[in-house]
Amino acid sequence: MEMRNVLMTAKSACRSYVDGETEIWNLAVPASELPQNLPYGPNARNASLTAKPAKAMLKTLKDEPDKFILYNSGMMLIADKISAKRIEGGDFKVSISMDIPSAEDEGDFLGHGVINGGHTYMVLMHALHGKHKPRESYPNLSQACVQVSVAVGINEDEVAQISFARNLSLSVPLYALKNLDNIWQPIKEALPPEYRRNVVFKPNEDGEFEGKADYDVTDLVRRLGLLNNKLFDFRQDKHPIKAYQSRATLVKEWKEENYKEVLPLLKDILWLEEQIFKKQESINGTKGAGKKIVISKVSGCKPQDMMLITGYKTTKLTLGDIFYMPVLAAFRVFIKNGEWIEPVDVLWEKWGDKLVDRLWDTYRQEGRSSASAFARSKSTWSTLTNMLALHFIQI
Repeated sequence: MEMRNVLMTAKSACRSYVDGETEIWNLAVPASELPQNLPYGPNARNASLTAKPAKAMLKTLKDEPDKFILYNSGMMLIADKISAKRIEGGDFKVSISMDIPSAEDEGDFLGHGVINGGHTYMVLMHALHGKHKPRESYPNLSQACVQVSVAVGINEDEVAQISFARNLSLSVPLYALKNLDNIWQPIKEALPPEYRRNVVFKPNEDGEFEGKADYDVTDLVRRLGLLNNKLFDFRQDKHPIKAYQSRATLVKEWKEENYKEVLPLLKDILWLEEQIFKKQESINGTKGAGKKIVISKVSGCKPQDMMLITGYKTTKLTLGDIFYMPVLAAFRVFIKNGEWIEPVDVLWEKWGDKLVDRLWDTYRQEGRSSASAFARSKSTWSTLTNMLALHFIQI
């Protein structure tokens, strides 16, 4: 941790709440007085200028900057200390001290900074210091003020809880709220570093990478669920249909102990998914002969490119979940005590093509039903899993 002190001048400053060491201060701060580079560490989500609320704020700053403090709900900061002293003219000189996590603190204390109102802060920083588009200007920005609430004396455990509670009304995804408690740390550690840029753990995090991430941690939880015999034991004829149609439930019920055996296999799982897609391309992509199905007529599939978590890009083939998930799930038959019974590439070589072919044969035999009906059918999943289980029931 490193301590950072920031200074600003406020139109008003009052201590509105005191309970032991905990204090909440309310400030009215001219936009131009806001310090730059405040951290977003305790915030459940990253801010984005492309979000609808941000666009509305920018319009207010352009057209009615004097009304910004009335239309905007303001910002909340978590800090270590705050002091305010009245100066000549009636304003207040405010000093705020914050603990900022260093690189060595990753995964520990979230740190101080903007806990709510991240979009407000980003918008104001953009209007004041950002690179503007042609014809984008804020000529009367000096008229804009913002409400800033500062809470001090907050212990580490309470930081996550406050962010959780204050972001509930803003439709923050469940996976992002859970990220505040660092419960996804085991997945982050299991995810190969080269894939990290393709997966976000809170909204708008992809802005930190080049381009846009197509996946979030929910997608990783689903894939870990597909290969999870503890939750979906093939020996008991249980199948991970939930990974297809109830992803939110998997996230809500996440417990690390339920995934300990499959977490070390995450890289292999994503590799298997890539192999499935390559096989599907040979059948239904532009390289294939369409010998199984006309892909553009299958619900959930499209004749367009798709990027996987591994970074592999398909050629003119976007595949609906149901047309690869049961294949991937069948490979849980080969997991014993957290390890593959044979090297994963050997297992794919023996069974990969057979499983993909069986998937399309099953789909065709069921009269090419809708993808959702095909996905909900237990027989869809059990057909592929049992194909392997019959040979390895002794596992």
